[in-house]
Amino acid sequence: MEIGVERLTVRTKRPFAIARSSSETFKRVVLTLEEGGFVGRGEAAPTSYYGQDATDTADALGRIRVRDPWDIEGTLDENGSLPPTALAALDSALHDLAAKRLGVPVYRLLGLARPEPASAYTLAIADPETILREAKELASFPVLKIKVGSEEDLEKVRAVSETSDADLWVDANEAFSPDEAIEVARELKAAGVRLIEQPVPAAAAPEALRRVTETVSPLPVIADESAVVARDVPALAGSASGVNVKLAKCGGIRGALRMIHTARAHGMLVMLGCMVETSLGIAAAAQVETVIDVVADGLVAAVGPAGRREIGRAIAGEEKVGGAFFDCGVGGLEPLEDGRSGDFLGAQKTWGCNDQERSEILDSFRFVKYAHFQALKSEKDTI
Repeated sequence: MEIGVERLTVRTKRPFAIARSSSETFKRVVLTLEEGGFVGRGEAAPTSYYGQDATDTADALGRIRVRDPWDIEGTLDENGSLPPTALAALDSALHDLAAKRLGVPVYRLLGLARPEPASAYTLAIADPETILREAKELASFPVLKIKVGSEEDLEKVRAVSETSDADLWVDANEAFSPDEAIEVARELKAAGVRLIEQPVPAAAAPEALRRVTETVSPLPVIADESAVVARDVPALAGSASGVNVKLAKCGGIRGALRMIHTARAHGMLVMLGCMVETSLGIAAAAQVETVIDVVADGLVAAVGPAGRREIGRAIAGEEKVGGAFFDCGVGGLEPLEDGRSGDFLGAQKTWGCNDQERSEILDSFRFVKYAHFQALKSEKDTI
């Protein structure tokens, strides 16, 4: 087997700011597994929040061992010491390779229905003028997810609520203390916000999340930073309405399914989110879209087919039925220097889909998660 590791730096249209950080450049790592004329690809999205960087992630992927690529579980177990985002890249590449060899899309390999997402959009923290301008430009999106980092940002939420017909969701990324979060939650509910994500520090959960959840009931309160892997979920049952599952933090598709089933067993909603990933990483997440309730992270937020009725009832007691608003569509990348599509490294040629399925599914992701990415640098090492 030939193993390739590539490091790539991409840039967002404007700085993407959340409560704890702001950046316009993001380093990503792509893993390629090639055997018997078939190629499987996976993306790692390292983040400093989890103590990861692209160099260490690439180095770790360069040391992986793949004895039998058909044995996905065994290969992941043997490489279990990888950082979670690197494990996610390996997981994705193995699924992609197996599906291509079998001639089926990955979601079929998993025994799941065909993904049918539509797009919504997240507004990063910015000045009021920028937030309002973007909200108006995004009038066609049914859901806007707004990042907040302080009580000053609540005024921006109110302003968008007054000018936009979209449903509003708010992600605080741990911005508020347990006491502050109670009042903030009340104000967000009064402003018509339909969902609140991680308003308190992960260290303060689950008790602090429980207090917020009780305050804004029946609005959903979703745990993100508090729920990294499946074993984190049981402690949050009864404290949060649901958990945000991200392949990059839980180790890939296999880890995501473990989180999903654990949350289901505890009667919780499941949100499918992502990091600042290209459409290669999003293609992996899309494979499990039909078994989640809410799809939401960086820019897009959604209600998935599996839970439209339940989430609809949870949001202000209303029945909200419609298409799945997929959170993770990244597209819009500029071509790389070597002429390859920046959207991304053959993602449109991956995941075992036939040409029509690829076109239909990936076209759903063209609404761009973090506005227009521009590829800056690519470094490739083939092992």
